[in-house]
Amino acid sequence: MVPAGRASFLPCVCAALTCFFYGVVESAAADWSAIAGARVLITDNVFELSAARRLALSEDPSQPIIVSVTHPSDVVWDPSIDVRRTSWSSLGKTELSFKAHGFLYTYNPIFNHGDYRLQVNQQVAPNTSILLRYRYVPNLFLGPNFERQSGNLLPEEERVTSHTWRMQLEQKLNDMWTVTLVGRYGLRLYNEAFSERDTQFYTIGPRLRFYATSWVTITLDYLYERGLADGRNEPQFKDDVSYRQYFVSLGTLFQLTAPLSLELIYVYRVKLFTSDIVGDPLQGNVDDLHQGTAELHYDLSAAARVTLGFQRTQRSSTVAVRDFFNTNASLGLQYRF
Repeated sequence: MVPAGRASFLPCVCAALTCFFYGVVESAAADWSAIAGARVLITDNVFELSAARRLALSEDPSQPIIVSVTHPSDVVWDPSIDVRRTSWSSLGKTELSFKAHGFLYTYNPIFNHGDYRLQVNQQVAPNTSILLRYRYVPNLFLGPNFERQSGNLLPEEERVTSHTWRMQLEQKLNDMWTVTLVGRYGLRLYNEAFSERDTQFYTIGPRLRFYATSWVTITLDYLYERGLADGRNEPQFKDDVSYRQYFVSLGTLFQLTAPLSLELIYVYRVKLFTSDIVGDPLQGNVDDLHQGTAELHYDLSAAARVTLGFQRTQRSSTVAVRDFFNTNASLGLQYRF
């Protein structure tokens, strides 16, 4: 089992690193700003929505899910607030931010949860910056499941708390090309009934951004992730969720007119479960996932933006009962002040 002390200690390390970068030199000037957002989503599968919305390099593309035989639809409210403090020093620009993000389900409130992020982005050279981030998602309800620890397969709520630390090094090569290297370390801590699923994971990969023309930007992401669960050392439960994951994303942003832009994103993710425990239903299991997203942005002013989005996710598996589809439509408003 992942030691509880480690989970409580690591946020302090992240906070200390944040303070170090933020206070490394005396600021010459500082500005406060905030970005407030509100979005309404219509989904045809509440079990898959949260994971589907986090399938991005900047989010959490390996969030676990439960595939349910039922597929309840819902209307979900998605408010967020991102408070930022920007300062300038001899090193360059420093931006410290805190973001709180909620998911509020109209008809299935058991899925309600929050997502909290603290980060600092430090410019270290004219074309180079380093980002440090800590993300905390507490007590996320995945769904009802059958526990293995008693040997009786009793029905229990499965919940998980995620701690994720990220470091990004971004380098602007010239006016057309920017490359970013991403590294993550994380802990997923499950409720007691599923504690054999407690997982440490490590992620690494690059992002390449190409400003093809004044109105077309292309982004290519790749991530490799290794997850190691406690269950690999507890064969009596036959529940080792350890995995290898490969994630690829291709995005294109079209600036159609001065206020109107269209973003198209395709995601492919393959997850290979690595359990070698005889009798474990995940042994040899492979999940493939494809996702397409289209989002239209309209700038009402320099501070306000309206978004209209559509997203379709399809997952297939070597275990047929793990297949699913998920369709989401969204309307959002963002305001910077």
